[in-house]
Amino acid sequence: MILNIIFRIIRIYSTLILVSILGSWLDPMRVSPIFNAVRKVTDPFLNLFRIIIPIGNLRLDISPIIAFMVLNLITRIISEIAYL
Repeated sequence: MILNIIFRIIRIYSTLILVSILGSWLDPMRVSPIFNAVRKVTDPFLNLFRIIIPIGNLRLDISPIIAFMVLNLITRIISEIAYL
């Protein structure tokens, strides 16, 4: 029961990170209140992993990729511990 809640929270948070990524493409000027609310929830976690890689004139932020990997790792660790 508790594990299902934890896993659901992680899934919801992962979805919010995805929405934040989409928001950075669709609302680069940060004027949408919906995307701003999502960023307020996800940015503190993403800032832990914020690495910006310059590629020519582009800047690639790989923090969401690292965040997804960390959330996946947390899920796996909890699963392994719970089902020992």
